[in-house]
Amino acid sequence: MILEFPLLTALASAAAAFALGMFWYHPKVMGARWMEARGKTVTDVQPQGRTMVYTFVLWLVSACFYTFLAELLGAHSVAAFLSLSCLFWVAFAMPPTLMGAMYTGYSMNAVAIDSAYQLAGYYLFALVHITMMAAAGGL
Repeated sequence: MILEFPLLTALASAAAAFALGMFWYHPKVMGARWMEARGKTVTDVQPQGRTMVYTFVLWLVSACFYTFLAELLGAHSVAAFLSLSCLFWVAFAMPPTLMGAMYTGYSMNAVAIDSAYQLAGYYLFALVHITMMAAAGGL
């Protein structure tokens, strides 16, 4: 086993990506641009507790899958984790986001903001995995 604590690594990865979303979609960061691109106002997008829980759970599912693939593929370098993050985004995040925008008519600005957040979340997965492996003496 490459990672000493794979479930802890997945949980930390999900928490990091979720926390990034709290920052990313803040009105003073990307939130105002995102709302404008989606044609929404602050009152339209007030996060509900259930929505926040679902978002965290979905990041956790992604993080568990990422950790599983990292283990399966024997990722043991910074390059391997960064490559896995890019592949995750290209294969699983960006295409459905883009397809959804084409069918719903959402602006490409909104798609770019959402897609960039997903890519950044996957890069955080890599950073957490690299940090955990380094802490365990495996990197």
